[in-house]
Amino acid sequence: MIRLTRTRPLLATLGLSGAFFFSALFAITLSTDVRAQNKSEVLASINNKVITLEEFNRRFEQNSQLVPGATPSKEDVLKNIIYFELATQEARDKKIHLEQALKDQFDILLYQSIVRRFIQPKVDALKISESEVRKYYDDNPLLRTSHVILLSKPGMNEAEVNDLKARATDVLKKINSGKKTFEEYAKEYSEGPSAKTGGDVDWGARHKLLPEYYEAALALKKIGDVSGLVETPYGIHIIKLTGKRAYSEMDAVYKDFIVRTLREYKGQKVFDDYFGDLRKKAKVTVNEKLLQ
Repeated sequence: MIRLTRTRPLLATLGLSGAFFFSALFAITLSTDVRAQNKSEVLASINNKVITLEEFNRRFEQNSQLVPGATPSKEDVLKNIIYFELATQEARDKKIHLEQALKDQFDILLYQSIVRRFIQPKVDALKISESEVRKYYDDNPLLRTSHVILLSKPGMNEAEVNDLKARATDVLKKINSGKKTFEEYAKEYSEGPSAKTGGDVDWGARHKLLPEYYEAALALKKIGDVSGLVETPYGIHIIKLTGKRAYSEMDAVYKDFIVRTLREYKGQKVFDDYFGDLRKKAKVTVNEKLLQ
């Protein structure tokens, strides 16, 4: 018989909640079939499951490192292991483990495990050369821009869209007249938060900016050039190129992003090769006509 001297739940002891609590619970839970156990003294048994002292101590040590300075008592840890076993046994008795939704979730975990164990290490080991990084950067440099934006609204009718385009065209004509600086026109007409700073949106990379916006900025040849009207989901922009960083001036954060991106591109072949081999060993048929 096990006497638990404390009743405070592990949830409160650790200050854990939700999914993290359950992940911690999984981390500390270990039990084996009674018939298979002969290596250590049995600390507790829950129906046909046992928890040995050796196993418990190992799991308790792992659990103690989850939240520094908030180590739970052994009684609390053991109590929650018992709760976990009771819950899983009850679930099986009620056939909950046979529900399709849970089977689907388990299949997803299996898929992720395969990728994590047999594919991701190979992807992580892929070498990315400096010339590859340079080529990517030349095609996707860091750009600094300013813009005037006239905001669109969801559900605009044709008349409202036409009015928005007319107003944007009028602002573009004023900018091209050169009577005032771009920054002055941005402060006067732009409807975005950057209007306060003369339209400046600072440095941006392709993955940080709207695709239409970045492509329009990239198409500008010289610093100071101004685009035509550029439509995005947020409205109509008029973009001025104010800076373009050389490769030698690229920051470490963006370089790390490029390396990870290139590794993902190369990793697709590793991914395809792995599943291609599995497919060769399996019997896979596809009704191509149904794809049409």
